[in-house]
Amino acid sequence: MLRLRFVPVLATAAVMAALLAPRAAAQDAAPAVVTKITADLGYVQTSGNTQVTTLNLGEKFTQQRGRLNLQQGFAMVYGKQRGVITTNALRANLRGDYRIDKIFALFIGTGFDRDRFAGIARRFEENVGVQARLLGTESDTVRIEGGGSFTQQVGTDGVQKNFPSARGAASWRHVFSPAAYFQQNVEFIPNLKETEDWRVNSESAVVAPISAKIGIKLAYVIRFDNMPEPGFTDTDKLFTTGIQITF
Repeated sequence: MLRLRFVPVLATAAVMAALLAPRAAAQDAAPAVVTKITADLGYVQTSGNTQVTTLNLGEKFTQQRGRLNLQQGFAMVYGKQRGVITTNALRANLRGDYRIDKIFALFIGTGFDRDRFAGIARRFEENVGVQARLLGTESDTVRIEGGGSFTQQVGTDGVQKNFPSARGAASWRHVFSPAAYFQQNVEFIPNLKETEDWRVNSESAVVAPISAKIGIKLAYVIRFDNMPEPGFTDTDKLFTTGIQITF
């Protein structure tokens, strides 16, 4: 009789274990990790009547882990004419996005840039906000962002400025083929302490493939500062060409 009483208990336990096993396995399974690295390289050197050296380097690392997306980027432009440095700009950033659903995501990040030819010895920015995907098709993706940031900036004159800022941004990516695309990014950063101090950054880029992992990249960057550092102009424009390698 004791053994017969245990039969339904064991049967019930076996059924519950069978039902709960797939859920436990799904919870324990680690999210798929997708990693992508791109490197940009452009170099020009002339000698003779003109002596010009121009170098632009760029690198971007992205890693997708389920709902979490990590991004890290670096870009440098260096130019010299007859032994005199004419441009020397550097930018770096780190960012993490957490996808809430198919449309919205939260992000937090930090950035650094240096451009002594624009009067900036160093500038750090920490930002946080929300991203929304307005359009997502096979050929087009449109995203907008809104949030805030805090800026610590030191000019080449040694003057330091620390202030909170708002930030709005938009991006559009149009894919011609799996390896060819057009990308447009725009961001607006107003100083919340001084209304006349605001910046707009824009980048337009086209990538055309040479092979499955190598392409030619053309990029045009505009950086506008409504209140530039004393003695400097408000607009910088940069056109770069080179190759892009994807790993």
